[in-house]
Amino acid sequence: MKIMKSKHYLINTDMELLSTLFGQLKEEGITKFEQLIQKIKGLGLNDFNDLFKYLSGANCPENIAIISEDLLERLRMASFDRDDVLTSSNEVGMYLTNKLANRKQEELWAFYIDNSNHIIAEKCLFRGTLDKSVAHPREIFRWAVIYPCAGIFVVHNHPSGNLIPSQSDLELTKMLQKASEMMHVDFLDHFIIGKGRYLSMREHRLF
Repeated sequence: MKIMKSKHYLINTDMELLSTLFGQLKEEGITKFEQLIQKIKGLGLNDFNDLFKYLSGANCPENIAIISEDLLERLRMASFDRDDVLTSSNEVGMYLTNKLANRKQEELWAFYIDNSNHIIAEKCLFRGTLDKSVAHPREIFRWAVIYPCAGIFVVHNHPSGNLIPSQSDLELTKMLQKASEMMHVDFLDHFIIGKGRYLSMREHRLF
């Protein structure tokens, strides 16, 4: 059973949250710490950056991804000096610029928020050259259903630093806008990040 607290869906207690995580690991055949270490090595996870990329990536199983987002949110809430409410496109743009700094290839991320503009979850859904046939709205909005969110925004980077949207960028944005209307989930913005700068398609009235 889950309860709503500060617009977030959270498991009732910390112990219940950990028990759920341990239960899911057991289903994966991991009952000892040594087995967990072997699993991590097998996935090629060498540091926390690798771990976070895996948890937010498309290859992470849904049940592990969901419980991991719950766990990360609980850790965020335990830090009293953290402001995880994004109230303007400038705040979002700077947050994303820092997050996608120095990426060598294109990545598309989706961010899922609640009614209070808290980030419920963030997922790296695609890597490589992006176009509308690869970065399809169904994958983005599938996670919008899994994480019961009020709105989403997406971001992808241009390693070249050129912030001008391509025709594929514009077409994908229009597809996401149409899908959001059908799903009744607000599509808030599409950001492009490049070499320490960002472009907000919403601010530039590109959709």
